[in-house]
Amino acid sequence: MTENTKVILKQKHAEGYIDVAVTVMIVAFVLILAVNLVSLVALHQNVKTIAEQLTEYASMKGTTEVGSYAEDLRQKTGIDFTYSFAGSTTIDSSGRVQLGEQIVCTVTFRNSMIGFGSVIHPVELRASASGLSRVYWK
Repeated sequence: MTENTKVILKQKHAEGYIDVAVTVMIVAFVLILAVNLVSLVALHQNVKTIAEQLTEYASMKGTTEVGSYAEDLRQKTGIDFTYSFAGSTTIDSSGRVQLGEQIVCTVTFRNSMIGFGSVIHPVELRASASGLSRVYWK
């Protein structure tokens, strides 16, 4: 190599600009990740509250048939969740739960973290709540 080429390669005049650009990109990614995580935590709290409300309603009614109440919660919260009462001890196929028996409700909501271009990370939020039936079925 010639001496002029060696001198040009040793000069680092634009190094500061690249460092600033990379730092700005890293800060932007960290902010996007932080906003996504905070929104997921808030959404998980909402899903947990929905599970508790469904369990409380099912405990008061003594049944796992809470479709109309779940639909009301979907409309009020704007969260399109699914729920199940797997683990609950029912008397028959109608979903009735005897007085003092446990009712377990699991609410699931599928969401995605966005913000990194076209990359979408699917996230499943799940919350459970349990209670005891307050109705005696004859």
